[in-house]
Amino acid sequence: KFAFGPSRLPSYASFAFMIRLQTVALRKQGRLMRYISHAASLDELKSLSAVKAQPVFVFFTASWCQPCRDTTPHLEDISSKFEGPFLKMAQVDVNDLPDAAREFGVDSVPYFVVLRDGHVVERLAGHSPKDIADVAEKHAVAFQKLQEESR
Repeated sequence: KFAFGPSRLPSYASFAFMIRLQTVALRKQGRLMRYISHAASLDELKSLSAVKAQPVFVFFTASWCQPCRDTTPHLEDISSKFEGPFLKMAQVDVNDLPDAAREFGVDSVPYFVVLRDGHVVERLAGHSPKDIADVAEKHAVAFQKLQEESR
């Protein structure tokens, strides 16, 4: 039984220690999720897909969108499998960044784009989790091959 009040709140140090223990446990189980970054501006989103950088898989969402909320666990799974040196993942709330939604032609959510060298190379609207994972994997594998060939 937990009771929270001013004198019963855990200290920052104990909270940080608990987070570290959970991270270690999840890493040992192979379940540590990568962080899907939330773009704070259109410029930040564009800078993620700089020339010669890995592809960026962008998820356009809205807080009121139930299909978007249903898709989020699948995206976290995709992120844990593919995000890293060969793929970045970003999330954009169309209510917070309407300019980004207009720039990328988003007319419904959930909506996905893959950016490469500053350009949209693929678009998806309302697809199944398997389709979304296949597209993420395709672009991550293609970039990995490109990196290996350039060595």
